[in-house]
Amino acid sequence: MSGIIRRLRHREMEVATGGTRKERKGIVTSKAFWTNIRPYPENLAEYEDYYKTDSETNAAVNVLADMTVGVGYYTECENDAAKEIVDRSGAEIGLDQILLNVIKSMLVYGFCPVERYFVKGPPKGVMRLKVLPSRTVKIKMTTKGKVLGYVQKVGAKTITFSPKEIIWFVYNKMGTDPYGTSIVAPILSLLDARAQTHTDMPKIIHRYSSPLTVWESSGTIEPLKKGVMEREPDEDIFVGQVSKDDVRFSTVEMDPRGRFTEYIKNIDDSIIEGLQAPILGYLRNATEASATKMLEVIDRHVTGIQRYVKRMVEGEVFTPLLALHGIGEVPSIRWGVPQTGLEDVPLAAFLSKGLEIGYLSQAQFLQILKQMGLHIEEKEGGEGEETEKEEKRDE
Repeated sequence: MSGIIRRLRHREMEVATGGTRKERKGIVTSKAFWTNIRPYPENLAEYEDYYKTDSETNAAVNVLADMTVGVGYYTECENDAAKEIVDRSGAEIGLDQILLNVIKSMLVYGFCPVERYFVKGPPKGVMRLKVLPSRTVKIKMTTKGKVLGYVQKVGAKTITFSPKEIIWFVYNKMGTDPYGTSIVAPILSLLDARAQTHTDMPKIIHRYSSPLTVWESSGTIEPLKKGVMEREPDEDIFVGQVSKDDVRFSTVEMDPRGRFTEYIKNIDDSIIEGLQAPILGYLRNATEASATKMLEVIDRHVTGIQRYVKRMVEGEVFTPLLALHGIGEVPSIRWGVPQTGLEDVPLAAFLSKGLEIGYLSQAQFLQILKQMGLHIEEKEGGEGEETEKEEKRDE
């Protein structure tokens, strides 16, 4: 009977979808490469160069990475064995530092390939992770989006990986693009423009501070030229017995009405906005209200990255690791330090309760209040005598 019901439901599905569901049909790319290797963005080298040379880009990537995974993590799970396995493995391989490097590569390049391999033992059930250089790895997939593997090319050497050997982290994935979007990509033209201003402005300043002088003479120009070029800074120029019309000069100066500061400021502001990171220079010059709003936006941005990394680690690291030990329950990642349960307890109530049940003496209670900045008038006899009485009473 159950088989008949399954066939009827299958038939209903065929009618609803207009046919059988044998294979995927949608195409994710319009370019069919005979090698099936998807080329990655052409500007990866520029992204890397700006991360290494541009101070704001470097700071943005590092700060966002620190805010995302630099706070550390802990795991929660009702299965103590599962929690112990993932915690021990994370400590052995330095998972926190691996994730920090992964986030930086994701932000700079848009993606980060991580090799996942298992140690045959002894001991058995050990997994290792290795962050690979993003610029050396390309994804191999069909035009319909099925991942066939990965290809790493370093010099003349080519290495192939199966889909299960690589964990493919992606930042800001757009549509079906498997390489994501670098944090530098939207501001690349702005960074180029600012780099050009850094090349042009010193020339303009030098020319403006030392304007060009054009000399004219009705006689032979060579003696005049020699005299101008070889004179000391504090020496005058002598051109011999000539009338005032024989030698003339004029100074070519830059028009001071040309304003570059607004143009440069617009570029800087657009770069900061595109990086979506708490750049110290911007926060220093912002009002308290605007700085608070900016930090709220950035916090949501960081939370989104944390959520993605959490799911990737739980699904691509913890799950296969625990499968080696025959455990199906997967611990959850929590960012930050473990909660003690006392975070929400009011301090005043906590201290009062300690005094009430005897964990704190009156002298200790008063000393804590003093350390908190409260002015406590000492009773007659002084604090030392009061402390001595408390100690004797405890005895």
